Amino acid sequence: MGCGVISKQYIQDIQRLYRELEICMVADVHSDVAERTAQQYNILRWGTPDELLNDTETELIINLTPPKMHTEVNRKILLAGKHVYCEKPFALTLKEAREIQELARKKGLAVGCAPDTFLGSSLSTCKKLINDGWIGKPLYVNANMMSAGVETWHPRPEAFYEEGGGPLYDMAPYYLSALVKLFGSVRKVYANAKKGFAERTVYTSERFGCKIPVETPTHFAVIADLKNGMLANMNFSFDISKSTMPHMEIYGTDGTLEAPDPNMTGGVPKVYRREQMLAECFGGQDLNDGGFCTLPELYQDVGNFVRGAGVVDLVHKLDNNEKEDAQLAVHVVDIITSIIKSAETGIPQVLETEYEERK
Repeated sequence: MGCGVISKQYIQDIQRLYRELEICMVADVHSDVAERTAQQYNILRWGTPDELLNDTETELIINLTPPKMHTEVNRKILLAGKHVYCEKPFALTLKEAREIQELARKKGLAVGCAPDTFLGSSLSTCKKLINDGWIGKPLYVNANMMSAGVETWHPRPEAFYEEGGGPLYDMAPYYLSALVKLFGSVRKVYANAKKGFAERTVYTSERFGCKIPVETPTHFAVIADLKNGMLANMNFSFDISKSTMPHMEIYGTDGTLEAPDPNMTGGVPKVYRREQMLAECFGGQDLNDGGFCTLPELYQDVGNFVRGAGVVDLVHKLDNNEKEDAQLAVHVVDIITSIIKSAETGIPQVLETEYEERK
């Protein structure tokens, strides 16, 4: 549902990697766009959103509509009796997220949400390294999504600078989902925010030079208290031309883990052990010259920018009669909206939800 920029990545990766899934139909409000997409990827049927909702062959719909429409479209999909996997963000408010979660429960349907990059080889390896004690007891996290925005590559960047856009709704779900999957629930957030530019310039060829207004904050500085006692310092920005800050570093009692970009499924982790620091302090030889040691990924790397693992994971849970009710996505929406409220009020916000890892 929705044949915009991200749909191409989902279709390509599902067809390449997840053969147990069959894309039987694509739909868009612009039926000609749906038709071109279907023809490009050899999908037999295309149509309007209503035609897809009423299609008897379709069991699960991937919702790739604009963020403002996610809740409305998710509701329609569930009411049509189909499972749903939604692109991030799951919803723009916690109330909306909970409404969809509850509707899915009442209908006996599964509901899942992107991102799924934490299922990839890089963050799965990081989770195992942490659990195996490579850096001792984790204490702190430093995570940074620092970019110059989307107007250099996206043909229609307006939505990224309207309500429901900005780096917090667009990119923070990758980092927040990784944080929660690695270490559990966030308990409280403190935040401040700023809008760095009043307008942005579009640089894509067909609209080069167009100016668009900025209606939402584009830089967030966040401190998150986790339920387990850890502290995370996080920055999300569309205002930074270049940064050397780490995508994600995890500091423990026995060392530091440099995690790959949470926006990607692949990438090699790096570890710096406390013994290296002690060797330097006391004049001993550090065989790694004081630098991080690159470690191999312990799981199959299928590529850096891959989409669709979350869809097949949801299907596998359905096959095994397991529950999938977007608990992680709801908690991430709670974190995002709490960050916004803290930035607006100057008051720390205690979250209403928790995430519990199911064994």
